[in-house]
Amino acid sequence: MTDQSKYIYSIIRENENRSFGPIGINNQEVNLIPYQNIAAVVSNTPVINFDRLDKIELTKYVAIHQKVNEEIMKNYEIVPLTFGMIAPSSNEVSRILEKAFLQFKTVLRKVTGKAEFAVQVRWDPKRVLEELASTDSEIQKLKREISSKSSIFGMPIKLKLGRLVSEKIEARKQEYVKDVHTTLNAIACDATFNKLIDEDMIANLSFLMEKIKEPELDKKMQELGQKYEGKLRFKYIGPMAAYSFSNINLGHGNFEIIDEARKFLGLGEKVAFDEIKKAYRALSHQYHPDKYGGEAEKMKKIIEAYRILESYCQGCDEFLGEVKIQQYSLKREDIESFLIIK
Repeated sequence: MTDQSKYIYSIIRENENRSFGPIGINNQEVNLIPYQNIAAVVSNTPVINFDRLDKIELTKYVAIHQKVNEEIMKNYEIVPLTFGMIAPSSNEVSRILEKAFLQFKTVLRKVTGKAEFAVQVRWDPKRVLEELASTDSEIQKLKREISSKSSIFGMPIKLKLGRLVSEKIEARKQEYVKDVHTTLNAIACDATFNKLIDEDMIANLSFLMEKIKEPELDKKMQELGQKYEGKLRFKYIGPMAAYSFSNINLGHGNFEIIDEARKFLGLGEKVAFDEIKKAYRALSHQYHPDKYGGEAEKMKKIIEAYRILESYCQGCDEFLGEVKIQQYSLKREDIESFLIIK
């Protein structure tokens, strides 16, 4: 019997196979394909071209994908994979696990004890415009100037007013978004801005938070609701699998990921862990977004590079039975020959 294609839902910590019942796409049995101490959550599937499905059928498949991961989350920390990932065989699933082993291990460490919470913020643009027109002195002044001139001579002022109103609306939006983000980010481990999905939405945020902080998030959402009553509408969803914080690059193998992180932190091919920490702290001090001239995106890359190297060093120590290595080799031949990530 030929091996069937496998739909991959997520990656978990597990070194043995087990079944979760017929809860997968097309009611297929969901089970595991282990590799070392991680495993892929999979089910048999024919090859499906999801791009050709209509919206209703596609929504049904997406819902099953999410429900499977929600079920797995009851007992495991998971790295959820993007919807629609199909491997042609079990061997290919194993190859994916081997190639991206360090990435999966790093993200699993990152999300342990945490979950994603999505927060959407909407407003009524017409109401904002009415409020600005009745309270902003610059807008009121230009409106008075327009009313005192004929339609022809008032045209340049009308254009100026239009630009001013657009700028004021954008400034108000950024003010609201910044306040919401700052308020919630204070209790989060990480955050990301997602694509806006309609005209009334001004922010579509995802926060990675410790699960035990959900009551604190509830409280802060209530406070924001009271603060912006009549101005903003809030919707938040969670806890859910950390889809927005599980970025896996399957085009890069273990060496490529480590080498990229090493170069980003400005390290040599042989380092002590204290050197990695020192490089991380120096770059963090320079680029932390709370500092003048800081860069939030650069800081995220610094953190990610540090986590990759930290995960590699911990893997080396675990393989040798918790013996702390004085110097870690980051050369290709040593990384690729080391059993823990081979």
